[in-house]
Amino acid sequence: MQKTVLVYNPNSGRGKASERAIDFQEHWERKFGSGMVLRETLSKADIRTAMQETYEDFEFQVVMGGDGTLSEALQGLSELHKFQPLGKPIGVLPAGSGNSFLRDFGIKDYATGRDRLISAVLSEKVRNIDMGMISYLHPESKERTRRVFCNIFGIGVIPYIAELAMKMRFMGSLNYTVAALVKLFKHKYYTMDVVIDGVRETLDFDFLSVCNSKYTGGAMLMATDVEVDDGKMYLVAPHMKSKMQILKLFPKIFKGTHLQNKNVRHHFINNLEVKVDDPLLLLIDGELEKGIKPILTIEPAFWKLYVS
Repeated sequence: MQKTVLVYNPNSGRGKASERAIDFQEHWERKFGSGMVLRETLSKADIRTAMQETYEDFEFQVVMGGDGTLSEALQGLSELHKFQPLGKPIGVLPAGSGNSFLRDFGIKDYATGRDRLISAVLSEKVRNIDMGMISYLHPESKERTRRVFCNIFGIGVIPYIAELAMKMRFMGSLNYTVAALVKLFKHKYYTMDVVIDGVRETLDFDFLSVCNSKYTGGAMLMATDVEVDDGKMYLVAPHMKSKMQILKLFPKIFKGTHLQNKNVRHHFINNLEVKVDDPLLLLIDGELEKGIKPILTIEPAFWKLYVS
């Protein structure tokens, strides 16, 4: 079997990632009869470094962690390849509190992810996955930064929900729900000039999400119609008339029925520009960054995933 490395975030899964890494190593070695190197990461930046450092030395890379870990891993590989399509397939294992991206494949827990990944490698099942591309001006340097996302981009109230949820991880899977209720009750809607597929308009919204996969925040079914390999992104932008309406809308996101509300704008897009001169708090695959005038595009079949 090819030389394999598991790059993992030890802080994912409320501290269970390290024992899961050992478990996967044992399952892998029993199944394939070859060793696997464990590469523990020390920080968000180190995830990118780990993927870049192990790319040449190991034929097969596996990433374990939440959506943020996967996003940083793909960012590292994209930077290494100067944002050209990635030719070598990778494996992904869930271990974080969210793991929204893997839910598109019916993978909701580590054991399922482990068994499905091993099965995919055995049967050589590889799927081409689209990648969202973001560029934005850095608030301090004013230099344009390039960033990838595989799951979701969000502005408006969503990043502030995520910011609070990160502080409430001690609550487990309830953290995002509680944070959403707190922030939705307090927020006011936003008005921003945007360009959507070349058409400029002024958009009012509570939050604006651009999705490359169906789920966010764990089990929230944000974009029911999007697929990870359809070559498109999906825009979701509710503009509710009152705080009570947005609070009533929120539980419906778990079933995807929020899209039936006439005050929720939703459709496929190919690109988006946000024409705002002030720094915005951006949600990118569960991580928070600040940027000015973000521009989003989609790169079809940019990377390859082992999945059965």
